[in-house]
Amino acid sequence: MCPDIIELPEDQQLNIDELQTVPPNELVDCLSHLARYEMAIDEAEFIWHSIVQFFNGIINIPEKVLGELKFVSIAVLPEDYNNIVMGNVDVISNFGFHYGLSDEQLDAIAARVWEDFGSKQPEDYTFYDLAALRQILCAYNRSDIERIHPKAYKEAAGIIGNLKNCNTNVLRGFGKLAIQEDAFGSPAFWTNATVQLVGAVVDYLPDEAGNILKIRLNDNFWDDANI
Repeated sequence: MCPDIIELPEDQQLNIDELQTVPPNELVDCLSHLARYEMAIDEAEFIWHSIVQFFNGIINIPEKVLGELKFVSIAVLPEDYNNIVMGNVDVISNFGFHYGLSDEQLDAIAARVWEDFGSKQPEDYTFYDLAALRQILCAYNRSDIERIHPKAYKEAAGIIGNLKNCNTNVLRGFGKLAIQEDAFGSPAFWTNATVQLVGAVVDYLPDEAGNILKIRLNDNFWDDANI
């Protein structure tokens, strides 16, 4: 059955009635394909509950399977994360993408990351860590965001500038990082390319830096020659 599912075009994915005819072991085998596409909550819930049943509990689900949940992640309840270990970067990366998770879900994920992600603190995060965390960062405190090394932020700025529905205090934390010398420095020297890279964080720079950038944007020499 799994080969047949894999061959389905994107606009002909299984609906809830069809999913209910697929044995749990087949759902697990086909998970990486089924979970790639947006789905209704009842479909995600059915797949998630089937996975939990197949492995006899959330705590027994292998990291490889957790790392393939993708859009099924919308069905994982905040309390479910009590039994999910977030010590593997592939698992963290799965939950870091934008699936439209609720604040409560992201808070639960972030709490597990704090508890499980080795001995890493924000100042230890590398580009790869930030690229894995993505949307999870939106559940951090601003003070923790500001502990991230500006160089690591700079390397991941293109990702962070595209975070969706992120907490404004978190974005202000990234705004403070953006103007550090090890990141992009004073906005007085930013180019159009810098602004595009920093993305949504541009609107959350500290007041003085924001005013400098507004002046810079209005300068006559702001053109492609300065990119």
